[in-house]
Amino acid sequence: MSASSLESRVPTVEVVVISWQGMGDSSRRIAAQLDGMPNVSLRIIYSNAAEAPEDGPGLWQQVSNTKYFGLKFAAALADCVSDVLLIIQADALFADWSEIVERCQARFGQRPLLGLWAPRIDYTPWTPERVDVRLMDDQGLTAVAQTDGVVLAFSTAAMNRLRELDYGCNNLGWGIDWIAICHCYVHGLEVLREDDQTVIHPPSRGYGWRDAVVQCRNFMRQMNDQEQAMFQVLLRYTAERHRGVIGKFLTSLARRRAVRKAARHECNLVQAASSV
Repeated sequence: MSASSLESRVPTVEVVVISWQGMGDSSRRIAAQLDGMPNVSLRIIYSNAAEAPEDGPGLWQQVSNTKYFGLKFAAALADCVSDVLLIIQADALFADWSEIVERCQARFGQRPLLGLWAPRIDYTPWTPERVDVRLMDDQGLTAVAQTDGVVLAFSTAAMNRLRELDYGCNNLGWGIDWIAICHCYVHGLEVLREDDQTVIHPPSRGYGWRDAVVQCRNFMRQMNDQEQAMFQVLLRYTAERHRGVIGKFLTSLARRRAVRKAARHECNLVQAASSV
C-alpha cells in the first residue's frame, strides 16, 4: 500500500477547547501543544465576564458569557467540517495534549465503527464499576455505557445525529453525551474508553445541578423511540447502588483528594510551561 493511500486513511480532527471565565491561561496551554499538528484544526470557544477578546494559538471564537457548555457545544458542532470532533474542557489537565489527539486520531482511523471515544477521567461519577461493559482484550480499550463529557470525541455519524437537535433549552449541556451514546448503540457503533491515558479533572461546577437536570430532561425529550429505549437500558445498567453513610463519606474523601491532586498537577504544568 502506498504512502499516499495510508495518509488518506488518517481522519481529520477538529479539536475544540471549551473555555470560560478564568480559563484563558489553561486554554492557551492546551492550544500551544496542539497548534500545527497534521490533519488537526484547532478552535477555542471562549467567554468571559468582561466580554473582552482573548487570543492564543489556533482560532479563538468568542461567545456571550451567558453561554455555558451546551450552547458552546452547539457552536462547535455547527462549524465542524472534520471527520472527528474532539471536545476538551479547559479545566482538564494532561501533560501533553498532543498524545491525546494522536491516539484519538489513530483509533478513529483504525476502527470504522467507532462512534464515541474518550480517555479515562480520574475523578468522575461514572466509575468503571458503573460503566464498563466489555474489556477489549489486549487493545487498551473498554466498551462503556457512559463516557463523561470532559474530553470526548464524536464521529461524523454521531455529529450528524446531534446536529438534528435543538440546544436552546439546554444551555448547561447535560444529556448531550447520553443522546450520542444511545444513538451509537442503537446503530451498532462503538463507544470506547482509552484505558492508558488518564486526564485529571478537578471536581467543580459553576452552576446549580437542579437547573442542569431540568434542562437535561427537556433536551432529552428529543430522543427517538429507539434511543429512549436504549437510554432506559443504560440508565439501569449504570445505576449507582445505595451508598449509605459510609459510602457518602468515601465519596467526599475522594472528592477532596481529587481537588488536591488537580491543584498539584496544574501547578506542575504551569511551572513546566514557564520554564520552556
